[in-house]
Amino acid sequence: MSTLLETSAPSAAEELSGRLFLQTLGAVELLNVYFGVELGLYRSLSYDGPATAAVLAQRTGQDLRYTQEWLAQQAVVGLLTAGPDAEFGLADGVREALVDEVSPFYVGGMAYIAPAIGRALPALVAAFRTGDGVPYPEYGAEAVTAQEALNRPAYETALIEDWLPQIPDIQARLADSTRPARVADLGAGVGWAAIRLAEAFPQVRVDGYDLDEESIARGRRYVADRGVADRVDLAVADITEPLPRDGYDVAFFFECLHDLPHPVAALAAARRAVSPGGSVIVMEERVAETFTAPGDEVERFMAAAGTLWCVPQGRTDAASEVIGPLGIRPAVMRHLAESAGFQTVETLAIDHPFWRFYRLG
Repeated sequence: MSTLLETSAPSAAEELSGRLFLQTLGAVELLNVYFGVELGLYRSLSYDGPATAAVLAQRTGQDLRYTQEWLAQQAVVGLLTAGPDAEFGLADGVREALVDEVSPFYVGGMAYIAPAIGRALPALVAAFRTGDGVPYPEYGAEAVTAQEALNRPAYETALIEDWLPQIPDIQARLADSTRPARVADLGAGVGWAAIRLAEAFPQVRVDGYDLDEESIARGRRYVADRGVADRVDLAVADITEPLPRDGYDVAFFFECLHDLPHPVAALAAARRAVSPGGSVIVMEERVAETFTAPGDEVERFMAAAGTLWCVPQGRTDAASEVIGPLGIRPAVMRHLAESAGFQTVETLAIDHPFWRFYRLG
């Protein structure tokens, strides 16, 4: 007689324990990626070639023992290859993902999210109890690095080549050299979108506004480095208040409306700042049209960003009406636009896995 061995399916608790272990593993591995990006270790291996621990430590000015430990960890993870004579090199795909900052696959900015949130964590815990907000500067310089690195590849590679051709009248207005267009980049951050617009359309003038002084200071350096300082002006300004200038042909909100304490006020300010016949273009999160739980990976990322990043930063005003990334659904976007006095809200046919695009008129 044979005996059948029966194996029971893992319990819900076992599955959850395993899932949380993997998430913890991902978190600590991401922090090791932070070392590689911040300390220039990946960059040296990419530009200067494979190296032993001693050579890499000498090249980058790091301690040898820590460099040995990091190289071993990265090889175990599979981000580095371990060759003969204890030389380490980049695995396939690492240059595009962690070195080339304008690659569409670049995710080096992700590694800065963890230390930024870690810096703000005591304030976040307190905010949960008090209901206060956590100002963006509380997250430190890593927050600015994370924010700019996450969106820059899209602005560098898709804004001009893919997105604007699907709004042909705006593209034509920007390209019209007989009547140079004026553009507002609202919530501009460090200004990568403004820079690309000025480079692609040399006759336009772009004004970028953001409330964060560190972002604007960095952005001004980038503007100068890219040679567009005569056509791009970045200024510290609260975009929920009347803008310093008006008469714009187009105003852009690139993935910032959901962070603002008063999104309707920001939209109303933009509406007043554009010329008759001008347009307001909003790029926002591509979340599900209705709340769904559990959600897919995009929804999970947006939900986590809401509690740790976007909503706390948008609650610095006691009367805040911050929406958050999980809440900026199409119906909500239409309501915000109509409340701000817009007559039309068009969802543009720009296909992107993370963002939706709206045209308000």
